[in-house]
Amino acid sequence: MGWEPAERFRNLLEQDEFALHEGALCIAAHGCPDMDFDAELDRLDSLADSCDHSSRSQMLHSLFSELGFHGNRSDYYDPRNSFLNEVMRRRTGIPISLAVLTITVGARMGYEFEGIGLPGHFLIRDRNEPDTYIDVFAGGALLNAQGCEELFHQITGGQKGFHPAFLAPVDDSSIMERILGNLRAIYAQRRDYANLEWVLELRTICPSATAKEAKQLGLISMERGRFEVAARRFEALAEAAENDDEEQLRQLAVRARARMN
Repeated sequence: MGWEPAERFRNLLEQDEFALHEGALCIAAHGCPDMDFDAELDRLDSLADSCDHSSRSQMLHSLFSELGFHGNRSDYYDPRNSFLNEVMRRRTGIPISLAVLTITVGARMGYEFEGIGLPGHFLIRDRNEPDTYIDVFAGGALLNAQGCEELFHQITGGQKGFHPAFLAPVDDSSIMERILGNLRAIYAQRRDYANLEWVLELRTICPSATAKEAKQLGLISMERGRFEVAARRFEALAEAAENDDEEQLRQLAVRARARMN
């Protein structure tokens, strides 16, 4: 590959601000090991060059009508929908990956889009027009706050209460965490432990990672027969743990090492 995506991902998350597409490509590189990082950057540049620069609405029209980007409603849980390189290649994705694409292409054209973490359906908005929200999964449809609330109730079946805080912008690290959360759910459902392991490895790099997730990563490593790796993970967790948790983690480490024989 010529570069280490996990280490690059770690370095990005240590920064207060970073290029959103770089983080997304670091995630994608784990699912697509043959990915050429520089070639994907060139593809983003080409997409921006292909869009109409005359206005924001024309830019969105270019991306979602002329270039054909759209939400993948027929196979929503295909993991490729979360990989930015595959979204560009297949021109389809889920709300958050299409949002990353639009934010990135827009930035190359001088637009300041930001992510809006509406539960269940990621949106974006232009920082210069904060009362207008953009549903990229619906081809760049424009919504006001009431429209966003109606969309939320539609998604949740009216079973959950809406709060205005749902329309607050989210930072780049939170977007990375949400992409990884989507992939974790997909791979866990499929019992695809090989892919679940790298997702959890990246997830434990994130600022909001918990000890529970780190423990789960160790258990997945054991499930895959990577007993020494699992033991080292449990031992490191035990060093930082307290009371009963420490003893349990040390027992897991012993169990993992015993299975190496």
